[in-house]
Amino acid sequence: MAKRQKDSTAFKVALGGICSAVCLLMMFCSGFLPMLDYTIPTFAGFLMVVMIVEADKRWAIATYAAVSLLCIFITPNYEASLLFILFMGYYPILKFDLDRKKNKLLIRAVKFIIYNIAIVIYYNLFKHLLTNVDMLEGLEMFGKYAIAVLWALAQVCFILYDYALTVLTEVYINWFRKKILRRK
Repeated sequence: MAKRQKDSTAFKVALGGICSAVCLLMMFCSGFLPMLDYTIPTFAGFLMVVMIVEADKRWAIATYAAVSLLCIFITPNYEASLLFILFMGYYPILKFDLDRKKNKLLIRAVKFIIYNIAIVIYYNLFKHLLTNVDMLEGLEMFGKYAIAVLWALAQVCFILYDYALTVLTEVYINWFRKKILRRK
């Protein structure tokens, strides 16, 4: 009896290669589309959901690791690379597991803690590595509260991102796979 396509190692390797290539292409495009610094890593990270659903979690982690390593060398936009490596690339994998747990309040707290740790690391790396860019540019009117305003906006963005990732995952699983890919 032949192995199912999803169980085939060749299928998983090919899918991982395709997802990695698409992620790296998107991350490379962030170099000449700088207005999408935060959007491109988000879409690249969503491809990890495709890897989980079509292969499994281990293959998604391997794909994330490969893309993270390669985007350091290939991507000209270090802001986008940092975002992908520090949060946007692995969070969809983590979220997929966390959302299956029963205690929703605890899970939400864990998500915020993980996000805030990643943002603090991102901000500090951003401040020390990318000294020619001012992250607080445009927030001068808030004076000494600029960082607090930026932090509050980041929390709102995380809530929207988490919700959008949930909706996109449901659309992928319940519509795209069934209607387009014709898979159950």
